[in-house]
Amino acid sequence: MDQDEMQQQGNRPKDAAQAAAEGATDSARYFPMLIGGRARSRRDEHGPCYIVGIGASAGGLEALQSFFASMPTDTGLAFIVVQHLSPDYKSLMVELLSKYTDMAVLRVEDDGMAIEPNSVYLIPPKKNMIVVGGKLYLSEQPERHALNLPIDVFLRSLAEDQKEHAIAVILSGTGSDGTRGVRAVKEEGGTIFVQDEASAKFNGMPKSAINTGLADYILPPEEMPAALVNFIRHPFVANPPHAGEEPLDYDAEDSFSRLFQLLQKKTKVDFTHYKPATVIRRIERRMGIVQVHSLDDYVAYIVKNPPEVLALFKDLLIGVTKFFREPDAWAVLRSQVMPQLFQDAKEEGRDAVRVWVAGCSTGEEAYTAAMLLQDCKEELDSTLDIKVFATDIDRSALEIAGLGIYPESIVADVDVTFLSRFFEKRPNGYQVKRSVRELVVFALQNLVKDPPFTKVSLICCRNLLIYLQPVVQKRVLSIFNYSLHPRGALFLGISETVGDLEDAFRALDSRNRVYQHTGKGVLPLKGSLAMMAAPDLAARMPRQASTDAWPHKRSEMHEKYYHEIIGKLVSTLLVVNEERELVQTFGNSKEFLEFPVGNVHLDLLGMLPRELSLAVSSALHNVRKELKPCEYLGVRVKNGSEVRLVDVRVDWLQANKAGGKYFLVLLAETARQPDEASQRPLTTAESDALYAQRIQDLEQEVQFTRENLQATIEELQTSNEELQASNEELLAANEELQSTNEELQSVNEELNTVNAEYQAKNIELTKVNMDLKNLMESTELATLFLDKGLRIRRFTPAMARTVNILAQDVGRPVSDLAVPLINLYLAETHRVLAAGEVVERQVEEGNRQFLLRMLPFINERNEIDGVVLTLLDVSAQKEVERALKNQIKIIETILESSPAAQLMVDVEGNITYANKGAEDILLLDKKALLRSNLHSGRLSLTDLDGRPLMRDYGPVASIVDTAAPLPKFVVRYMHDGMEYYINISGNPILGEAGQVEGAVLKLMEIGRHSRTSAI
Repeated sequence: MDQDEMQQQGNRPKDAAQAAAEGATDSARYFPMLIGGRARSRRDEHGPCYIVGIGASAGGLEALQSFFASMPTDTGLAFIVVQHLSPDYKSLMVELLSKYTDMAVLRVEDDGMAIEPNSVYLIPPKKNMIVVGGKLYLSEQPERHALNLPIDVFLRSLAEDQKEHAIAVILSGTGSDGTRGVRAVKEEGGTIFVQDEASAKFNGMPKSAINTGLADYILPPEEMPAALVNFIRHPFVANPPHAGEEPLDYDAEDSFSRLFQLLQKKTKVDFTHYKPATVIRRIERRMGIVQVHSLDDYVAYIVKNPPEVLALFKDLLIGVTKFFREPDAWAVLRSQVMPQLFQDAKEEGRDAVRVWVAGCSTGEEAYTAAMLLQDCKEELDSTLDIKVFATDIDRSALEIAGLGIYPESIVADVDVTFLSRFFEKRPNGYQVKRSVRELVVFALQNLVKDPPFTKVSLICCRNLLIYLQPVVQKRVLSIFNYSLHPRGALFLGISETVGDLEDAFRALDSRNRVYQHTGKGVLPLKGSLAMMAAPDLAARMPRQASTDAWPHKRSEMHEKYYHEIIGKLVSTLLVVNEERELVQTFGNSKEFLEFPVGNVHLDLLGMLPRELSLAVSSALHNVRKELKPCEYLGVRVKNGSEVRLVDVRVDWLQANKAGGKYFLVLLAETARQPDEASQRPLTTAESDALYAQRIQDLEQEVQFTRENLQATIEELQTSNEELQASNEELLAANEELQSTNEELQSVNEELNTVNAEYQAKNIELTKVNMDLKNLMESTELATLFLDKGLRIRRFTPAMARTVNILAQDVGRPVSDLAVPLINLYLAETHRVLAAGEVVERQVEEGNRQFLLRMLPFINERNEIDGVVLTLLDVSAQKEVERALKNQIKIIETILESSPAAQLMVDVEGNITYANKGAEDILLLDKKALLRSNLHSGRLSLTDLDGRPLMRDYGPVASIVDTAAPLPKFVVRYMHDGMEYYINISGNPILGEAGQVEGAVLKLMEIGRHSRTSAI
């Protein structure tokens, strides 16, 4: 497509979704904003070495997880995952896939996102996506009623942008999305991976892709990464040769010769006619796939693995096609060429328009031509027949073409009117209607070697010549020149021209490669195939005359055997078709057959004696009518002066599935001897009577047939009118049902994807719930969960053992239960619900004591959605607490009654206890002492030198530092003008780990005096 055409399409008032629904062939039609700047960029050395496009639908989540779990993270590849996502649900694919790979998993949100290696990109919901210049672009999907094939859209853009560096992976899914994309990737030299049907949860998409015959690898998802990495790291794949370099070792002359021998022996095709660069590139690619590193190894591999010959054969043929390929070109052919073909055929008195589609592959273009011709015929109300001859060298492709069954994705290529007129819906896709299939004859033909079709009005040969060498192209075009009627048309591919035969073909539309034949062609002379082959390859091909002749000799020997065997069993056996034309003879046919003089025809009745002709005609008529064997014994046949008795036996056999028949005519001279009456010649009266009787019988049969036919015609006319009305109703209903079915299928695929995501989340939730359940059962904390209405949500087993709550109480208001421990404090739950406060209460039940805690239940929206109550049994702690209090009381009693002054301090010097003796010595009451620190100014304690006691100096510091008893520390204490001298001794208070936590000090007054008296 040239720039002007692209610009014109970009200016059409049509959005991307509408273009996608119409099945546009160029990605620019889906994304008009890229038109004018579409050019494949050179590969960025920092970009991915290959881009892997992965298509998945229903059941694809498990396949994707298996694929990425086995994929290394440092391959240099970029992965683009395209799924059928529901537009109504949030996709969780980023979170789900991130658990199976360390590569960055990103959802494409903006246009122009650059593709980085070792990254995974996901298509967002409600979008189609393409790749252009190594960047990703998005567009809106069409409405639900329009068919949308996002995988095909992406893969076709990937093929156009990345060429041979594109890799397509088709995983589980229903329908046939991805099939057209696979064809596009293959056509550009890319590589195809398809999940095998056995491992696919839904095998629709994999099966459709496999049926194309283009898959390079068919593997379970977990085995794909290893094969993919081995492929991209193969020397011929990872380091392709530069321009001018020979990719393979051409010195390996024997290997090349052997390889082409194997190909020609298996396929009967000489690939030395193909362009060497194409052949060698395909051989290198197959070597990368099967992982061999030299041509010798590849030849050895083929010998051990015969199916590889057919795989290479398929790769070399590049059998990629589709319906209405380049629709603009077909539109020109339909509007400008086909009406003229019918007009010319009518003027020249021909009874049919004959078309030859060369290189038809799987038949899409042949059926395209047949449909357009039929449409043109109906428009012109022509009575001419249509006969399309479609040929190819690939037998398996012709078998597919003969069936005429294609995947559902063809709806993107075929107009809905043609789809309803010329196709029938089948469970696995669409089948071309029998009326169209009967217009097309598929045949195996080597375009270079086999005889061509002649007297054809149109030849379609698209994208075949570009793979042939120039000398072979010229020969093929000369064959077309010979085959075409004057003023016939030639339809080539966009990249092909008529070359040097411009005098023989006049351009009707040069841009779309439509040409008109200028005159009668000349049959080309057969050139030497060795001379036409590539010199560098043909030179290495040994002569195969004996090998090529062997199949022909073998066929001749088989035919000779058949004739010998049948000749011994029967006298004369003749095989005729439904038109009574002679097809085959066995035995002594010369005894009865005589060829007429003049124009030769093969009508059996014209070759038999008159007497036998009448008997054979009558027998054939009876067999055709009743489908039962018929015989006439002792038919008198005059042979010169003699009369022979001949037994005539006629039977039939089915010729083919289409319903054609052959008839077997057995003629044998009887051994009975005729009497004298039988030996005399028939008189004229006897002969006339025999003929008259025969004529009368036939006339009566004709009259009866006419009457029945008239009645049948009248009935059929009435039925036809009714059926026509019903058919119109059914067509309308069928279109509606088809649209509904496609919409439902799309919705079903989206729901399957959503279901798979939710199923994965459910598995995670199940695991979390099991963890929570085990946690609740393993803890002894009695917990009760209430909703906003204070109804029971759930509770732990410990709560059930603590209070009277049963499993059937879930959902009931907690106030309905007789639970005094909780009910007495339910009023305080409103504080929790209203303000989110945490409430704690000490509660008792009998001899047991509990700590009741009420906390707010916070949901995922960070809102208070209920109350969580916990009951902690603190009975044992309370007992310990009471015991400690009793012990402390006893100690305090002992200390109070002690005559010695006692103080207890912590490591900071804070007084925590003082007995009556301490009050008397320090002349302060207990409350004042308990608010004091031994180092504070309130007590005014100094050493004998008048230095105040400090935290790091004094009796407490000595005990803390040494963790040992202090025998003596004298301090001076001032109070009301008196100086008191006090001796302090003490012992450390040790914790469980042996650390000093405080000290017990004993105070003893050792002297005093009045400061005034001293003055």
